[in-house]
Amino acid sequence: MKKALILLSLLVAVALILVINSKAQEGRGQGRISGVIVDEAGNPVEGAKITLQYLFFSHRLEATSNKKGQWSMFGLGKGEVNITVEKEGFAPASLQISVSGVSKNPVLKIILKKGEASLPTTDSVEALKTLLETANKLFDQGQFSEALAAYKGLLEKNPKLFMVRLNIGNCYMELKEYDKAIEDYLKLLDEINAQPPEKRDNKLISQVYAAVGDAYLRQDRFAEAQEYFLRAINLDQTDPAIPYNVAEIMMEAGKTDEAIKYYELAAKAAPEKPKTYLKLGLAWLNKGDLKKAAEYLTKVTELAIPDDPDAVLAKELLKKISEIK
Repeated sequence: MKKALILLSLLVAVALILVINSKAQEGRGQGRISGVIVDEAGNPVEGAKITLQYLFFSHRLEATSNKKGQWSMFGLGKGEVNITVEKEGFAPASLQISVSGVSKNPVLKIILKKGEASLPTTDSVEALKTLLETANKLFDQGQFSEALAAYKGLLEKNPKLFMVRLNIGNCYMELKEYDKAIEDYLKLLDEINAQPPEKRDNKLISQVYAAVGDAYLRQDRFAEAQEYFLRAINLDQTDPAIPYNVAEIMMEAGKTDEAIKYYELAAKAAPEKPKTYLKLGLAWLNKGDLKKAAEYLTKVTELAIPDDPDAVLAKELLKKISEIK
C-alpha cells in the first residue's frame, strides 16, 4: 500500500511538471553571437556600438567592440534580428540575419565606411520597431484579436515584411482558428521560397513547417502533423530545438511515445544538454517505466551542475524511485 501511494504521488508530481509551461521568453535563450568590426582597410574599429534587435520580439542586446574590433553577445534565442553598428566618423551599417539559441551562430565581419551618413532606414526601422513592439505587447497580454489587427496593418503598410505572417499565424493559433493559421504559414513559405536560393533560411523554413504541424496536431489531424514535423526535422537536423519543441508538443497532446522519439533525436543532436534527458526521464515516468526513467534522470545529474534546478529535480525523483523499489 505504501509503495502504491509513493508511486501515485510521484506520478502526480510528474503530471504537474508536465502541465507547467516552461517555455522561455521569446527571443531569449542560451545562444551566443560574435564578430569583428573593421574599416575599409581591414583595420579593427574600437568603440563601435553594436545593437541587436529582434524583429518580432522585444528582446534587445548591445555590445561595444574592443581594441581588436571584436564583440560578442550572450543570451540569444532563435529568431530574426536586425544588427546595427555605429561609430563616430563612420557611416552606420546594418544587416538582418537569423540567429539560433542552440546551434553555433556565424562569426560576423562588418566593414564600416568613412562618413557621417545616417542609416537610410533609420526612421523606418524605428517606426517599424515601435509598431512591432505594440503588436508584440498586445500578443503578450493575451489580446490576440487586437494583436492580429496590428500585425495585419503592419504587413499592409510594409508588404516586403512578409515575415510578419509568422506572427499573424501565431495569433490565429491562439484564437484557435487553425485553418487560417495554416493559410498564413503556407503563404509565408511561398514568400520564402520565392527568394533566391542563397537567401533562403532553412532553419526558418523548418520552424514554419513545425508551426504548420502544430496547427494540424491541434485539430487531431495526426497524419498531416506528422508530415510537416518530419519535413522540419529533415530540413534542419543540426538544430536540436526542432525535435525538442516537437516533443514538447507531443507531450502536451498526450502522445508520450512520439515525444520520447523526438526527445531522443534532440539528445542525439545535442548530447551535452541535461534538459533533454530530464524530459526523457519525465516521459518514461509518465509511462510508468521506472528503470528507463532512472537511467535518464541519472544522466541529468552527471551533466548538470549540482545546484542546477534540473539536477535538483532529477535527484528528488531518483530518491522517490528508489523508495518504490
